[in-house]
Amino acid sequence: MGWQGGEPWTAAAFVAFFSSRVARSLIRRPLTRRAGRDPIRRANAFLAVTAAGWCASGILAAVAALAGEGQEWLYVAPLFLLMGALNVYVLRRSTQDP
Repeated sequence: MGWQGGEPWTAAAFVAFFSSRVARSLIRRPLTRRAGRDPIRRANAFLAVTAAGWCASGILAAVAALAGEGQEWLYVAPLFLLMGALNVYVLRRSTQDP
């Protein structure tokens, strides 16, 4: 009865991951059309949301593994964090002046 071990952290990792996917979808295909949208700004927002989703999911997956949810999270968490770091790298490189 109730939450045991790392279950809340696992649920939070899934929510963070799929929420970032919803946000990415809304950035890619906005609900309203507006003339003059800056494509560079939208691309940077897309990368930022993607990086945040991967990093948040990785951190929460690591906490779930440490809380005893399952060993598979120990394998997944570093890959999620790596994907988040790669997106942050691309975002930082794309916003630097040439």
